[in-house]
Amino acid sequence: MLTSTEANRLLSLYEAMLGVARDNDWDRLAELQQQAADLRDQSQARAPLELTHADQEAVTATLQRILELDREIRTHAEPALESTRKLLSGSVLDRNVRNAYGKFGG
Repeated sequence: MLTSTEANRLLSLYEAMLGVARDNDWDRLAELQQQAADLRDQSQARAPLELTHADQEAVTATLQRILELDREIRTHAEPALESTRKLLSGSVLDRNVRNAYGKFGG
């Protein structure tokens, strides 16, 4: 389970991720995503913690905000991912057509 400090660090990473997603800086977004994944992995590897009721509420509120940020990040990232998918599928189709019909050309 995340501590309040870890949840706030994760929130900071997601806020930064939103900024770079708005700027279409996909390399930096990937770096920040990896940092967030590392933080989550570290917290899950640790034995469960006993949090006070106040800390539980604070972590819950922070995680809700992180989910909101994640949704907004996706609104920026998904169109770029779809564009990349189309570009890649077009390249694959072009290569397949050349492989299938190229031997018949001059």
